Amino acid sequence: MIRKKQNRLSKSQRQLRPEKTAETSNLLAAKSAQSQVYSVSGLTRDIRAIMEAAFDSVWVEGEISNFRTVASGHSYFVLKDGKAQIRCVLFKGYRAGIKFQPEDGDQVLLFGRITVYDARGEYQIITESLEPRGLGALQKAFEQLKAKLEKEGLFDDEAKKPLPAFPWKIGVVTSPTGAAVRDILNVIRRRNSKVSVLLRPAKVQGEGSAKDIAQGIRDLNTMKDVDVIIIGRGGGSLEDLWAFNEEEVARAIFASRIPIVSAVGHEIDFTIADFVADLRAPTPSVAAELTVPVLNEILKDIRSLTGELIEALCQQVEAYRKFLKRLMDRRFFHQPKEIFSPHVQRLDDLYARLLRGLEQRLVSHQQRLQDKIHRLFQASPGKYIQHMKENRVMLEKRMLHIIQAQLRFNKERFEGILKNMNAINPLAILERGYSICSKNEKSLKNTEGVSPGDRVQVRLFRGGLDCTVKKIIEES
Repeated sequence: MIRKKQNRLSKSQRQLRPEKTAETSNLLAAKSAQSQVYSVSGLTRDIRAIMEAAFDSVWVEGEISNFRTVASGHSYFVLKDGKAQIRCVLFKGYRAGIKFQPEDGDQVLLFGRITVYDARGEYQIITESLEPRGLGALQKAFEQLKAKLEKEGLFDDEAKKPLPAFPWKIGVVTSPTGAAVRDILNVIRRRNSKVSVLLRPAKVQGEGSAKDIAQGIRDLNTMKDVDVIIIGRGGGSLEDLWAFNEEEVARAIFASRIPIVSAVGHEIDFTIADFVADLRAPTPSVAAELTVPVLNEILKDIRSLTGELIEALCQQVEAYRKFLKRLMDRRFFHQPKEIFSPHVQRLDDLYARLLRGLEQRLVSHQQRLQDKIHRLFQASPGKYIQHMKENRVMLEKRMLHIIQAQLRFNKERFEGILKNMNAINPLAILERGYSICSKNEKSLKNTEGVSPGDRVQVRLFRGGLDCTVKKIIEES
């Protein structure tokens, strides 16, 4: 491959190098007179063309570092060894072909194309394939998926469904042309020819096989009469058995309402389906043996149990026969009236007691009825109305008496107040011969502020006087 690339590179160089003829020599001499000036993008573009022509595809071994996946689904990482490192990009379209999840520190073998990323002027490898060194890619993918599903609980014993003891229809998901289906059918026919087998053909190897197996499981789950499902195939390499290590198959097994037996490869082969299934069988033949009991052995057990049951019933019948004979030997079987006589007498006693009890209850109920009638009569509405009328008349009399007493009290109180008011009434004082003198509407108590010639007003009991002061007489 390297020799091929060198030849391709030398060819491209020859194509870029013109023939040194006399005409071109002059032209080259003229161009060499002046130096060529590149733009950054132009120089980068030329370098990229040279590198892509020189390195079409390469295999590179190194350690993954700074692995990251962006929102678009593309992944970027660095491939390094002890002396150098190269930037790498893994586009989303190539991820489907990689069976394991790359991680920092993984030692891998990378296959891809060398190119130049113009925006940063860096050369990088566009990754097309990754394969772990040491542990194979498939084995690494197996371990990663196993750890993931185990963490989610798909391997838990609590999720395992028990197989039916006597299945009548067995669904099989496998290749219709493989040895596995023949082994399963041969074992089932040998053990119990009454059991029917429903084959759901499926691809068990190659592209699309995992999807076909998962769909086969779902198809059989739509049928009500399928008691158990066997999935499997014959032996092969890890690559051959890989369909049974796919996550889609594992989740279809876990979601199945019908118990599933996994029988993939040989006894030493283990797949993800084996861990998720309700039962793992080393081979397809063993799966049929574990699923279908031997009919002859079942019939033998039935005959043995039938004989034991008949013997037990005979023994029980004999025991009851002896017990019945002992009962028939007793005296009351010969004189059956003695059996009923005590009961007849007791029946008479109970009948008499019942009559007395009924009479007593009847008398008691009659007395209670009379009491209620009397109480009802006492609570007659007429008497109650009459009583209320009497209460109304009495209350009216009491109210009238109270009103009259209150009126007398208020009258006496009013007269006393009136007497007190008359005692302090100025008119009453004037009536006794006194008068009130005022000047400028102000009452005079003494001669202070009054001079001869001033006009004063005198208020009498009836009428008044308008006077002029002639002389002031001081109090002696």
